[in-house]
Amino acid sequence: MRDEPESATIYVVDDDPDFLRVLGLWLESEGYQVVTFEHPAELQRQLEKKLPDLLISDLRMPEIDGMELLEWVQEREPELPVLLLTAHGSIPNAVAAMRGNAFAYLAKPFRYEELQEQMQAALEQWQGKQESRRLRAAIRQQANQSLLYRSRAMQGLMDDVTRVAGTQASVFLSGESGAGKERVARAIHSASPRRDGPFLAINCGAIPADVAESELFGHVKGSFTGASADHPGLIRSAHGGTLFLDEVADLPLSLQVKLLRVLQEGRVRPVGGREEFPVDIRVISATHQDIHALLSAGRFREDLYYRLHVIPLRVPSLAERPEDILLLAQHFLDREASRLHREIQGFASEAVDKLLQRAWPGNVRELENVVTQAVALSNDNWIPASAIPDSGRGTSTPAFTQLQEAKTEFERDYLQRLLRSTDGNISRAARIAGRHRTDLYKLMRKHQLRTEDFKDDGETEP
Repeated sequence: MRDEPESATIYVVDDDPDFLRVLGLWLESEGYQVVTFEHPAELQRQLEKKLPDLLISDLRMPEIDGMELLEWVQEREPELPVLLLTAHGSIPNAVAAMRGNAFAYLAKPFRYEELQEQMQAALEQWQGKQESRRLRAAIRQQANQSLLYRSRAMQGLMDDVTRVAGTQASVFLSGESGAGKERVARAIHSASPRRDGPFLAINCGAIPADVAESELFGHVKGSFTGASADHPGLIRSAHGGTLFLDEVADLPLSLQVKLLRVLQEGRVRPVGGREEFPVDIRVISATHQDIHALLSAGRFREDLYYRLHVIPLRVPSLAERPEDILLLAQHFLDREASRLHREIQGFASEAVDKLLQRAWPGNVRELENVVTQAVALSNDNWIPASAIPDSGRGTSTPAFTQLQEAKTEFERDYLQRLLRSTDGNISRAARIAGRHRTDLYKLMRKHQLRTEDFKDDGETEP
């Protein structure tokens, strides 16, 4: 996510033209974009037009010294990192430079390795601040939304949410646990004509079996031991709004029958009661289980399924929307930092790498927990990689593999699909792939694939 050093722009100002030329050439040889200035006034004019990623300035200059220049920069862009160099190194100068918020202070002559180390650290901090600024701007733009995202996968889902929100049809959400199905349900409710009505979320798997019927459908006083007063139930409480049945597949079959009747007739009878009450609700249901497998096993009623499964929507896992990882992580960080009254800028470069390389089998819920823990454990302005706990899931696949590994996986998958489609006919496969037969054979040997494994019985190579 962070910019590579080669793309960074560095401004250098020094009144010694020979030193300026040598340093500029070395920086260019390291891949940086370099602009040099002999006069601080020229640098100031350029800074008014465009900011660099890093400023390197001599401390002792005849027109404007480095400390004056640092103060001038701090007034305009306090986060821009400034490295101060001087041939007149002293402890007082170093103390003054650091108090002036210079990123670092190096005395000439210095080792290029030392300068490179300080530059790399300064650039990572600057780019981290710029990245956090962009993320916070994106978060502010989506402040009124139920979901934060910038991925195409989520944009496609939210387009569907917009289309279905205005209808009264039941929506069935599928997706992995922790992917954010309840938030999607809230987004549908918030965009619907029922937005001013209640939104009630019920985790069907979390309600104890012995009280589930009473909790959902209500009860009348005296209908069972402990029923000391009438209870309307969650379904009646959602009247005029939206009822979200999370993990609906966990409902016992007996309650599935009663729920179906409520949805068909629009009326609910509490436990122990004789009177039926009208209910006007829109139902959104969700599960992370394979609902079709449950239907085949007889563990979920087919008639209820068709009542709930009018508009199916799938919520993508976090692995399918890696572009959203840092946006969500920054949101969780800012929320927790505010709650704990902490000043935390963002994630250090190594922490960002760790966040992006993690598999996130627990999806957004796992990311939220990890960031909450990291904020609690960190005492720095930047969350270090050490504050990001390991997954603890053993051999889970990371969100991003190494490029060469990804290329190899794609190549093997491509060959297998190509050979299956052509029934192992190398001549046809080579024409489709735009490669020579010998090239195809080499790739097959590389991936240990044989034509026999893809041929129909009795077919021979022409």
